[in-house]
Amino acid sequence: MKRCISITVAAAVLAACNVADFRPLEVGDGAPPFTAFTLDGTETGSADLLGGPYMLNIWATWCAPCREEMPELQELHDTYADRGFQVVAVSVDGSSDGDQILAFLEEHDLDFPVWHDPTWAIQDAYFLLGLPGSFLIDADGKIVRKWPGPFRPMEEDVQADVRALLPAAAQP
Repeated sequence: MKRCISITVAAAVLAACNVADFRPLEVGDGAPPFTAFTLDGTETGSADLLGGPYMLNIWATWCAPCREEMPELQELHDTYADRGFQVVAVSVDGSSDGDQILAFLEEHDLDFPVWHDPTWAIQDAYFLLGLPGSFLIDADGKIVRKWPGPFRPMEEDVQADVRALLPAAAQP
């Protein structure tokens, strides 16, 4: 009986949602616009990133895989920041967790831009079912590559994709 109720409830939820409109983001799609806040409370967002390639990482301090990839995200940022590339991480930690985010950044010596979206709207906009999620986005705002889950930012294939997005003048 319990199983029938669960199946019925699941079917009703799916029917209520417009499932036909759901389509995960694909390579070549425009990166969805989003707003977030810097850790000092200034509103910012995707519009501030246009014009240069970047890696968008969506994460939370309580997410173990998110925490594990942060040192490599810092290394990726350090390797290519002087050539016009940046890493931007958007935390979906709760609205009262700003101090926890700052402590995490300090503890791990992270200095790339970290923003905050306690509403989780960015996770919905990027169709993430879990954390972390990372997106390599070109200067025109198009998704070049995506990782719905943990990844290794310093793998050679990731770096090759980043280098391909750098302006010719910034190439070594």
